[in-house]
Amino acid sequence: MTGAIAGCSSSADEGDPDADSNSDGGESDGDGNENENGTDSSSDSDGAGGASGTLLGNVDVENLDNDAHTINVIVEFDGDIEHWSTHELDAGAGATLEQGWPQEAGEFRVILRLDDGEPVQDTAASWNDPDCLNLLVTINRSGALTTHADTSSGPCGDGDASFDEGASE
Repeated sequence: MTGAIAGCSSSADEGDPDADSNSDGGESDGDGNENENGTDSSSDSDGAGGASGTLLGNVDVENLDNDAHTINVIVEFDGDIEHWSTHELDAGAGATLEQGWPQEAGEFRVILRLDDGEPVQDTAASWNDPDCLNLLVTINRSGALTTHADTSSGPCGDGDASFDEGASE
């Protein structure tokens, strides 16, 4: 079965979950607002609902690998942990995170750890700070962690976008 993509994909950022960086390897001024060229990528426009930042919509995890994997997911919103879960995913299995985080725009980061490996993170800045962002986290066919973004389905729009496997780490 083949899927079509409506959105973007990227490898998850490796390294210290407390480090301010984005998934394209860019440098940050400590606020997480700089892109790969070291220039400010934050937006002067308001996010959803008139608040500054990005609305985090759905977060789904899927295991596309032939082996079972365990993934830990932490969602920090405006510096506070709002969600922390562990998912033991058999081959081909997936899960949708229960949305325990605020449903208004703000600053967030999603911290992921695959099979007790090093934590990786994803932020709205990794995706050019859209007004709203859904994330699909996959364990790809090679057993590597990959994130995909969608800004037009679920809480972010009326569309029913689908995802396909993106770039691996």
